[in-house]
Amino acid sequence: MARTDGRCLLYAGMVHAFNGESESCKSMTAQAETARQIMAGNRCLYIDFESDAASVIARLLMLGASPEDIKDNLDYIRPDVDPVSFADENSEWQQLLRNKYTLAVIDGVTEAFAVFGVKSIDNDEVTAWGRKVPRQIAARTGAAVVVVDHVTKSAEGRGRFAIGAQAKMSYLTGAAYMIEIISPVGVGMIGKVALRVGKDRPGQVRPMSGEWRKSDRTQEAAIVTIDSTVSNRILFTVDPPQRKADSNGLPVELMEAISKCVEDAPTPPSFRKINQLVSGKDENKRAAISLLEADGYLSIIPGARNAHEHHLIKPFRAKPSTELIAA
Repeated sequence: MARTDGRCLLYAGMVHAFNGESESCKSMTAQAETARQIMAGNRCLYIDFESDAASVIARLLMLGASPEDIKDNLDYIRPDVDPVSFADENSEWQQLLRNKYTLAVIDGVTEAFAVFGVKSIDNDEVTAWGRKVPRQIAARTGAAVVVVDHVTKSAEGRGRFAIGAQAKMSYLTGAAYMIEIISPVGVGMIGKVALRVGKDRPGQVRPMSGEWRKSDRTQEAAIVTIDSTVSNRILFTVDPPQRKADSNGLPVELMEAISKCVEDAPTPPSFRKINQLVSGKDENKRAAISLLEADGYLSIIPGARNAHEHHLIKPFRAKPSTELIAA
């Protein structure tokens, strides 16, 4: 999912999320990337719990894909049962996992849970589904997997999460994006939506994203323009954020300083020790530590005398490594 500046938003072989309200164009965003990949001759998988084949195919055609592109490069599936529970279905599931895909979309996670018998508020069941389905697809087929999900109706307390169990964030191995409407999208209109990164486990998207929003700890990773002014056509463009992160945006330099502090410490340091060694405001340091923990760079474990030890999982660096950006 390359922006117009050539930087990419999805990681091959990892699991991502597109989360948003109804009619926020989260499915269209996944379908637009599907269309682009199949037009490039890359094989894609679309597992649809939300819509139907006719609607998805019509959308892909409007996005520029030809019938031949769809026939040759798209595997479309609309499951009615958990494939692991039935012998014939499980055989087909195992065959699917032997394919190689560039992109795999699972559209409609809440509906998928109903098919698989998963309680959306049960963290253990959600985690098990995440390992059994999207992670298996990513690991076995090599695809960049995108799960499309809803957020709560209330903006208050929504944060970076999809509706239901918090474990929906834990099974993601790539990046999670909140999709927000900037201007309305519709027939005859030019609309815009923002992709805001809320989790970035490999750490290559945040440094190339825009300013950090404290309220939900997200950054603008891309501005998507959806042009429907031409009859039966949709022009879809993914542009860089309007502003790069700076000292007033995501604290990447502070995150790196804290990472190095933990790396160099002889024993896992407490916040008090980090606070002594790293300059900056307390609230900014706490926010930076929270981001490092959320993205899988630090783990925080209770220690002696009510202190919390900060354990390094992997180093964080402010400048991304271009070698790890997915195609």
